[in-house]
Amino acid sequence: MTEIISTIALVLISVIMIVFWIPAILQIKKTAKAVEDFLKTTQENLNPLLSEIRESAEHINKTVARIEDSVKNVQRLTSAVGETGAMVDEVNNLIKRTGLSVTVKTASLGIGIKTALGVLAKGLLKKRDE
Repeated sequence: MTEIISTIALVLISVIMIVFWIPAILQIKKTAKAVEDFLKTTQENLNPLLSEIRESAEHINKTVARIEDSVKNVQRLTSAVGETGAMVDEVNNLIKRTGLSVTVKTASLGIGIKTALGVLAKGLLKKRDE
């Protein structure tokens, strides 16, 4: 008789466990399906977003490269302007040093030409009067 009670108890426990596990397994299946659907939807939404992020990163990289080129051009221009300024300063100093000499020479040449023309004119006038 104890064997029958043990068997009945075992059958009752098995039935109770089956009754408990069937809804739990069905709920796990529904949850797994919901997770799968969520992941699929998330992947479908993320793929275009990731493509846009990639495109944005490429655009940013191109823009940064152009900015770097522009900065290099500005640096070259600044260097050239600096060199030009130094050359102008050197020419200015040269003119200051030699300018007086050139002015004196030019003035002397002018006076010489004026005097020569004056003498020539006097000589021509004397010849005409004779």
